[in-house]
Formats: sequence, C-alpha cells, structure tokens
Amino acid sequence: MGKSDALDIQPLEIEGWLGSLALANPTKDKIRRIMSIVYTQGQKYGLLPRSDSSNPVKWVEQSSKSNYKPIVLDPTTAAKIFEALSGAELALTILVAATGIRISEAMGLKWDDIDYQSKQINLRRVWVNDTVVECFKTEDSEAPVPLTELLAAHLRDWQRETVYGRPSDWVFASARSKGRTPRSSSVLTVDHLRPAAIAAGVTLKPGQRFGFHNFRHGLASWLVNKGTDVKTVQGLLRHSNVKTTLGLYAHQVNASMLVAQDSMMRALQPGSQTVN
Repeated sequence: MGKSDALDIQPLEIEGWLGSLALANPTKDKIRRIMSIVYTQGQKYGLLPRSDSSNPVKWVEQSSKSNYKPIVLDPTTAAKIFEALSGAELALTILVAATGIRISEAMGLKWDDIDYQSKQINLRRVWVNDTVVECFKTEDSEAPVPLTELLAAHLRDWQRETVYGRPSDWVFASARSKGRTPRSSSVLTVDHLRPAAIAAGVTLKPGQRFGFHNFRHGLASWLVNKGTDVKTVQGLLRHSNVKTTLGLYAHQVNASMLVAQDSMMRALQPGSQTVN
C-alpha cells in the first residue's frame, strides 16, 4: 500500500498486506479492527466521505482464530522437567505449575507478597517488557492465590538460598542488575525451561511453542480431568468469565470424555442389555 491515499486503498491490498505479516491471526485481526476504527473516525470528523465505499476495511476478511497449538503437560512430564532444574528456575517453574499464575505475575512478585501465615500469594504488579506495571485488567486478575504448605516449602527453600531474600526484594531478582529488577522470563525460557522440557521428552510439532504458559494449560486440564468444579478452576486461574476457563481445555479430549464414551460403547455392545 505504501504511500497510497486512504481512498485509493483496496480491500484486497489490505488482505494481502495482512497476509504478509509474520503475526498470529488474532493480532492481524486486531490490526484490521484498528484500521477500520481509523477510517470510521475519519468519516465521523468529515475527513472522508460518509459512505461504505470510503472504508475499504469493511470488506477485508481476516481470521481471528489462533493457530497456536498448546502442549498440555501432565504431572508426570512436569515432574521430569523439575528434575532438570534447580535454584530459582526450579522454584519459578513449580510456582507457575502449581498456581497457574502468568509468568509476568510471577516475575513481578516480591517476598512481602508471599504471605506464609495467611497461606496466600498477593499479586500486586506484573513485570512486562522490562517494565513494572502496578495494575491489573480485572478484580479477578489480582485476587490472592492459594499457597499450600508444599508450595510454601519450595519458596522458603529458594528464599534461604538467594542473596535477595529481604521482604522488599524481588522473588526472582536479577543478579546482573544486582537485584534492582526481576530476571528476564524470555531468557529463562530459552536458557533453562526449554532445555529441561526437551530433556523430559517434550517434542514440538509445527505451530507449537513451549513456555511457562504451558503449565497454566496443564493445570486447567488436570483439574478438569480430576472432576474439579469449573467454578473452582475459574477461581484458581482468576478468570472473570467462565467461558475463558472453558476455552483453555475445550480443544482437549479429556479423561472424563473418554470415560463417558467408553460407558456408552459398553452399553451398546450385544448382550449388554438386560431384559426386565
């Protein structure tokens, strides 16, 4: 499209440009929607004619379906990953696996956020793009996270080991910055988590990635397969909408589905019916 005037850009040009971007479909669709808003605002303020033909984005088709294919970890594989880690990397991975908190939330923790006495973890900030953000999207997002004795024991072990164990220190402080900032989650993923996953036998298919978020999917799927009430799962993952929780495992063939189908198949077998 280059330096074309707004009214000269054609829908197929926009579709072609979006298709050329090395971005996920949801991101491309977000760009399409922003472009449409720009055109609409131009029409609102009289900068463009108020006609359908003056907004080419109206005819642009762009899928919003994610092509991301998550790897859902079972507890056995997760345990093998733990075996390949130690120190901060082990404590961080167990924390994320047990609670389902996002990696940005985990990296934003300070030791005084860990309330051992009340058995909860308070989420007060996130660490995103080397920046501390003190706010959350919803009240559910900043709800306290349960802290079991087993998880607390792992965190206490790490707190005793680290040189940055004071209440005001970052739980996963960067030695490079002398504790002034948290560590980089992307570096932790590349240098520690993925090698540990490969050592544990995790294989990636085309379109798959592996990171700390896989543990969040794994927690949701495991809880559902154990028959945990969906509202409880929603609360643990801190989703404001239960549909978001359901979406985490809607693509999975979970154990309860297999049991239900097996029960039906057995009932359909010859001789399985009883005559009253």
